[in-house]
Amino acid sequence: MGEDVQQRRLALAGGLIVAGLAILLRIALALKRRVKASSGKAQLLPGGPPAWPIVGHLPLLMKGLPHQVLGNLYLKEGYGPIVGLRLGSQRVIVVSSPAFAKELLLTHDKLFANRVRLALTDHLCYGFNKGVAFTTYNARWVWMRRFVTQELLSANRLQKLAHVRYDEMRKLMRSLHQASQGGTRAVDVGEAVGYMTADTTARLVHSTTLGEAATDLPEIVRRCVEVSRPTLGDFFPFLGFLDVLPKRRMRLVHDRLDKIFDSIIKERRRLMAREPPKELPNDFLQAMLSTGNSNTVEEEDDMTDRDAKALMMDIYGASMHSTKATTEWALAELLRNPECLQRLRQEVDDVTRRTVEEGGSDHATARGLRMDVVTVEVVQKMPFLECVVKEALRLHSAAPLLPSRISSADCKMDKYFVAKGTQAIVNMWAIARDPAIWEKPECFWPDRFEASSKMSFDAGGQHYEFLPFGSGRRMCPGMRLGLSTVQVILANFVKFFDWELPHGVSPSTIDMSEQFGVACNKKFPMMAIPKLRHSLPP
Repeated sequence: MGEDVQQRRLALAGGLIVAGLAILLRIALALKRRVKASSGKAQLLPGGPPAWPIVGHLPLLMKGLPHQVLGNLYLKEGYGPIVGLRLGSQRVIVVSSPAFAKELLLTHDKLFANRVRLALTDHLCYGFNKGVAFTTYNARWVWMRRFVTQELLSANRLQKLAHVRYDEMRKLMRSLHQASQGGTRAVDVGEAVGYMTADTTARLVHSTTLGEAATDLPEIVRRCVEVSRPTLGDFFPFLGFLDVLPKRRMRLVHDRLDKIFDSIIKERRRLMAREPPKELPNDFLQAMLSTGNSNTVEEEDDMTDRDAKALMMDIYGASMHSTKATTEWALAELLRNPECLQRLRQEVDDVTRRTVEEGGSDHATARGLRMDVVTVEVVQKMPFLECVVKEALRLHSAAPLLPSRISSADCKMDKYFVAKGTQAIVNMWAIARDPAIWEKPECFWPDRFEASSKMSFDAGGQHYEFLPFGSGRRMCPGMRLGLSTVQVILANFVKFFDWELPHGVSPSTIDMSEQFGVACNKKFPMMAIPKLRHSLPP
């Protein structure tokens, strides 16, 4: 308590000292940023709402969830599909149309390939140029991304590790049944999926479960979301020294994560010291530790232990956030729309039955197919399931604001001038709710993605109306794994359980409020009762 009081007093004293300097500096910045062409004529900049002195448009973001506030500038207030803002001392453009998204992510992709440096990259993560999520676009980033794709996310690697995903799926089905006490109590669906995803990721990355590595990792990842909010220094870099408390919270979470990753790496190195190479696990961790020098980085393809831990943090964070959030939103929408749930159940039952008939030449084989979990190969025969997941991603993208990028040089977007150092954000929440693009944009309507529809977009980053995984050089490399994981989870949810709402909750009263963070989660957990339909797989 005494330490916190002292820190608050220090922050207040520092704030008073720099208040006058901040005003003077703000005036200097305003004069410096008056952009002129070489001929002396002012360039046309993206317009926006009136800004406050010093803080700019920061008060605007306090009116609600950032993606909704920024989206409504275009959807309701008429500011256009590209809006210029000033967040503290930072220049920002917000793009809310497919045309400008394409220009940003395709035409000027390389120009906007760099990430913005934030407090969380230095104090929560492993540094700005570690891992792949926050690394500057350069030859090393290209190599690191290719390494992750080849060693963890390639089709061949995922096929070899398919049994891991299905083992964890069986565990998830059993844990839901046990937690519901035989279908009599509601369970927290998101929490269950989060633990399943964490265990799956652990086995894919380092061949151990969380029970063997760290049982509290899902809780630590949740804390990462809580402490990763922007700080004062993110908006006013010269005031970053005042971010004492938020940086301290980030470091506490980082230190706990670092101990977990460090213990995993040390245990593997002990194994490497006593076992011949052919006896070691053939997993992602082994690939990382077998690459380059573990102490220094002299070449692009060297990897230190710190690099390995940064990659593990990127992978855990991305997989757990997106899978948990998307599955929870999808099930919530299905329970709000019983006709869609019934249609999906019918598709799952029909495809499962056909699979049994095609593959079960004898009674034992047929019974095994009927009782076992639905696999990736089987869900590929379920077009309506694919539409359901896409519609959930459209309405509830895990990243409603695509991670911000920063321009490395001046450029033109349509008729507007965008200066070097400008941060750019694509608002997928606004694009997904634009009535000029989508029919009934606020409705959960999976049919819009049917193959016969003109809106039958895939999620591969080529359709700028629908970019749940981003686009261009910075597109999420785990897109296919993420999509198939959610599809497999939902198919098995529907195959093995009838889902009911808790007493007093009806489809129309499910609270669909959002909680904004690293991922856009449901504000309130999705509680539902899983009642067994079929015997669970052994």
